[in-house]
Amino acid sequence: MSSVKKQEFITIIKRIMKKISDDVIKHNQMPILDLPKIGYDNTVWSDEKRMLTIGDKKIEVSPDSVKRIPTFAQYLVMANAVKKLLDEDMESTIRGMYYATLSSVGDDKNKQKFWSGQDDSDSAIKALELLTGIPREEFSVTSKPKGMISGPIKLRVGGDIIDCNLGSRATSQLIPTNIGDVQIEDVKADFVMVVEKDTVLNNIRKSGFIQKYNAILMTGSGEPDRATRMMVKILNEKWKKPVVVFADADPWGLGIALRYKIGSESLSYDSERLVTPNAQVLGMMFSDIYEFNIPEVARLTASDEDINRANDMKKKPWMQDKQWQKELNLFLNKKEKCELDAFFKHGFKYLSETYLPQKLRMAGVI
Repeated sequence: MSSVKKQEFITIIKRIMKKISDDVIKHNQMPILDLPKIGYDNTVWSDEKRMLTIGDKKIEVSPDSVKRIPTFAQYLVMANAVKKLLDEDMESTIRGMYYATLSSVGDDKNKQKFWSGQDDSDSAIKALELLTGIPREEFSVTSKPKGMISGPIKLRVGGDIIDCNLGSRATSQLIPTNIGDVQIEDVKADFVMVVEKDTVLNNIRKSGFIQKYNAILMTGSGEPDRATRMMVKILNEKWKKPVVVFADADPWGLGIALRYKIGSESLSYDSERLVTPNAQVLGMMFSDIYEFNIPEVARLTASDEDINRANDMKKKPWMQDKQWQKELNLFLNKKEKCELDAFFKHGFKYLSETYLPQKLRMAGVI
């Protein structure tokens, strides 16, 4: 974290704390924290930006009732913990911040944990982002690395150069969680291909796909972390590399693929840093199950949860494109889903040698 950003965060937190103190001591009134509301009812689709953005709705957090006191206290405790982290010039994961702030409240008869679970502490960290306008990576709070990258790209992390093309048929590199510490030195790939799972990336990588098509392969290993999404955006917008995304043919896989392209409701306040509107979601489409003759034995029956998720997606304002409506209607009609791994029924190289090249040619990428 730069010293400028560090000081900016500390200055804002001190300003918030002083206002709370003045409200209580000088003005004899309940302090209030105003922050943007997060969720579907405050997520707005921007045609201009081609991404999900946060709306104008606000929420007020105040210790004005027994029910609301814990949330207010949690935000202040987390703010103090982050300030201490910065004062000590250290870095922590969101998991680490949870443990650093664990405590008990109440007397011996009514003792309870300060956090009911890590979700509460994660929410407090997110509140700090919203209150300060500074992403958590920039106040030295990151997540466990899970994104992976392989191909003709060199990264500089600190004083070390990481050549992601070395042994690209044998291994992939973890994407550092704090992209601010990463400098892209060189990119020789023609395009970037993102897949949902690391198991699929491994299969494609070992097939020689990178060398044959001069591609960078990436994965967020399921629900993508911020670092992976930021790396995708940088490669597309700063390095001008086309980006294509492949995920499983189920409503959750489609949702994961669209995280890269349009964003998410939970992080709509940070879309400008995370979303790559020019990314193309090429598969796995529900129609691919039948067009590429996935055997019935390799298809999965949709659960009630899958169906509810698809119906919910159909109603979203940002899912009204004819392509997505057609695909979701097909899913709801057939009630079948499929993983990218199902292509292995056609042979272990079918995915990398037949399906992916065909989809990429259709999209004009290769």
